[in-house]
Amino acid sequence: MQKVPEIMKMTWLRAKSPFWSGFIAGLGAGIIASGVMLLLSIYWQGVSLPEVFGSVFTALMPPPLFDYLHQTIGADAKHILFYGILVGQCLVFGVCGGIFNQRVNAVGDALRLRQGLLLALILWLVAGLILLPLTGAGFFGAALSSGLLAGLLSLAVVGLVFGMLFVLIYNWMRAAPIKEEPKIQKRERLLKEQADGRYTRRALIRDGALVIGAAAVGLFLWNFIVNGAPSVKVPVSRFFKNYKKKIVPPPVPNYGPIAPAPFLSPEITSNDQFYQVSKNLSADPTVNASGWTLTVDGQVEHPFTLNYQEALAQPMKQQYESLMCISNEVGGPYMSNALWEGIPLGDLLQRAGVKPGATKVVFHAADDYADSIHLSKALEPTTLIAFRMNGAALPQEHGFPARMLVPGIYGMKHCKWLAHIEVVNYDFQGYWQQRGWSDEAPVRMTSRIDTPLDGSTIKAHRVTYIAGVAFSGNKGISEVDVSTDSGTTWERAVLKQPLSNLTWVLWEYAWTPPKTGSYIISVRAIDLEGNVQDPTEEPPVPNGSSGYHSISINAS
Repeated sequence: MQKVPEIMKMTWLRAKSPFWSGFIAGLGAGIIASGVMLLLSIYWQGVSLPEVFGSVFTALMPPPLFDYLHQTIGADAKHILFYGILVGQCLVFGVCGGIFNQRVNAVGDALRLRQGLLLALILWLVAGLILLPLTGAGFFGAALSSGLLAGLLSLAVVGLVFGMLFVLIYNWMRAAPIKEEPKIQKRERLLKEQADGRYTRRALIRDGALVIGAAAVGLFLWNFIVNGAPSVKVPVSRFFKNYKKKIVPPPVPNYGPIAPAPFLSPEITSNDQFYQVSKNLSADPTVNASGWTLTVDGQVEHPFTLNYQEALAQPMKQQYESLMCISNEVGGPYMSNALWEGIPLGDLLQRAGVKPGATKVVFHAADDYADSIHLSKALEPTTLIAFRMNGAALPQEHGFPARMLVPGIYGMKHCKWLAHIEVVNYDFQGYWQQRGWSDEAPVRMTSRIDTPLDGSTIKAHRVTYIAGVAFSGNKGISEVDVSTDSGTTWERAVLKQPLSNLTWVLWEYAWTPPKTGSYIISVRAIDLEGNVQDPTEEPPVPNGSSGYHSISINAS
């Protein structure tokens, strides 16, 4: 049998350039190292570069683009951004491996562990001394809530994992022998593999395209299922006919019993169904109560710190309050109601002694989120530091051990995972304000139709209960009006007596379709001060959405 010439006994790695062989080894090591980075971030407060760069990316993103992505993709937009950055990080690891191998190992020799340590040291220094400071996180993440030590150690662990695995993967690939294959034999082999049902490169590309296309369709369908079809559009001019911005005196609420209706929101939202929104792309922080403290300082006479047990021993009050996210669309799901228990913020500020000239109170969270409210708002008796939600300790996803409650203002001001309260004498701009969102952020009055569902079919000449919720922050609701003819005429709905003026109000209107056909149903609200809900259609950015929620139904 004829021997294969020596020149054909090449290793797989020698058949490639030093850069590409290093890139492949770096990509494999980078995938594992990125996984280690995420685990350290979740369980040990390590630095997560995808989170840091995601925060920078959203800061640079124009608000209209943010709103477009949010409307198009929904709440999954931040997860898609995170995975995109994570893939990019893995590719950067691959490029680093390729450049390193090209510089120190151009001849293709086996790598030694000391070279892996050198690569780890280089990446550690670049990440800690260049990349993180450029993002505003400080040297080795010193400006993050996790601190300098956690940044130093977590980045070192990730660097060591990458460096060692890079050497091992490279040497493993280098030791895998193959031989060159003549083109004719290669063509015959590919044809045989295709006949045997094996993947060819062309088939792989084709099927990959199909998978990507299916994923895109699946994402659209998932968004449709979760968020429903876009709301029915009624010409705003029709809503402005006979429109009054304010009614004096305000209407007397039409309170009464409400019949149970399918899909109507419960008056109190359970903890597991309460809406969740945060800036974090991958995982929210997990705070241990035994090591948690709350510091009150800044422009105060007597700074102090409370641990968890000391905080729970403070005099507390309960209040029912609804929250709504500023990114909520008209008729959207990011609105919920709960019973809260906590410490009035004013009590802690009184204990600290606010200095003259102070203007704002800043809330700092365990995930490096920050926002602020004006001092006058902080001193209102309904502004609470909440520790309990619906009779239980605050759930982790809702800010355990403590979160802020600021009635009348959108949810971004209700800082979760609270760790530090700072009184300042300047105009502090928080995380979302730096990204173009409102600083005052008062809740804009809204009303929503929960039932019947948009696009559903009901019976003509038979009573149908149209029902939903209405909310105006801390101003209460005096009236809800329903139109079944695209805003031409309006009828008053029955209101359920609310749990407080800080909560949403459940409403219901009994309606009998007079004939078969299609109907457009719209809703509007009036608060206890007589202000009428604004029919002007505006997107969430930058002040919160406005307009009337409308649905289309068929009567048969």
